[in-house]
Amino acid sequence: MKIESPDNDYDDLEQVKRELQVFIHQKEDWQSPPCPNCKNHNTQTCGPTCEDAATSLSIDPVLYPIERNVIAIVYELNATRLLKTCWSCEGHMRDGDDNLWKVPQVCFYSKTAIYPKLVSSYLGKLYIHKRLKYNWSIVLSDISQSIYPTYCLRPDLNTVNEPSLGQLQNDLKAISDKLHTQLKLEAKILLDSIA
Repeated sequence: MKIESPDNDYDDLEQVKRELQVFIHQKEDWQSPPCPNCKNHNTQTCGPTCEDAATSLSIDPVLYPIERNVIAIVYELNATRLLKTCWSCEGHMRDGDDNLWKVPQVCFYSKTAIYPKLVSSYLGKLYIHKRLKYNWSIVLSDISQSIYPTYCLRPDLNTVNEPSLGQLQNDLKAISDKLHTQLKLEAKILLDSIA
């Protein structure tokens, strides 16, 4: 089956171009902290390795600080300022056995539907270039209480017999490496293709 592109009535191409321009011109994290509860912003130390990142990124830092293996990707998504995380999990094994209990994933809101496409496109490139062990995707999720769409970045493990939590967490690190910079590059590529 051939996949047909939507006709001109389906998308407002000028609106998409504006949305991509907005994404490309967002401030860098060192210019303005992406952590909503940051009280110690320092242009030299601002980043996912900041000792305050786990609490500054959480809406409930006492009970639910961001877990160590997912801090970087939560930080990087928020650094775009147009993707706002609402839930995350670094993944967990079931106590007493070797079975994966909870899959690593990050859920987020987006200002517009074109931005999750940037993430999806980048994930595909990482997988094709063998920088990821597992195929990760963006799916719509009903995890939030919001009426707005929630997107979830998670691995597709449908054809995997025994996924490795350590390798899934390594994938998280690979995805998060300079993610917001890479997503700006994806936005430029997409903008060039429709300009």
